[in-house]
Amino acid sequence: MAPKVIISVKTSPPIKPVTQAYLLRHLLPTIKSQGLLYSKFGEVQARKATKVETIVTITSSGVETTNVATKGDYILTNSTTKTKEQYVIPKEKFKTLYKKIKPLTKGTALYQPLGQVLALQITNEVLKAFQWPKKFYIMPRWKEKQVVLVGDYLACPLSGDEIYRIGADEFLKTYRKE
Repeated sequence: MAPKVIISVKTSPPIKPVTQAYLLRHLLPTIKSQGLLYSKFGEVQARKATKVETIVTITSSGVETTNVATKGDYILTNSTTKTKEQYVIPKEKFKTLYKKIKPLTKGTALYQPLGQVLALQITNEVLKAFQWPKKFYIMPRWKEKQVVLVGDYLACPLSGDEIYRIGADEFLKTYRKE
């Protein structure tokens, strides 16, 4: 169950999609004060991109976003969710977020996640406070919009440098509360 969120936002939301700048300025303080700490769990398969690749992330609620992997970035497949969604982690972040468990095939290995996030579930109260509709879009760091629905989570790594969406079903299957 999500914590009771009491938010006071004094500015109108920007024109859609909601930008990282807006999220970091207006939502991050709420995530820091009222979000909960979660650790990622469950093994993932990962491989290095050997060329530029477009990855479409599909979750249980449909297409979430599109991202472009450049050579050296990692493409992950989440084996614990029914859609086996794929997503891109930049090479510079990957080594701090995942630990190799064992090789699987040439170029692909099984990894254990190490990351933690602060996350806030999107409830009707949060939507009302931020004047967001029941379905809206945010612009994550990779600059391809992400759909956000009631029940989803907006997550922020402990570094506090970005906010992104994790679908409700995928979040519950891959994150645990600390």
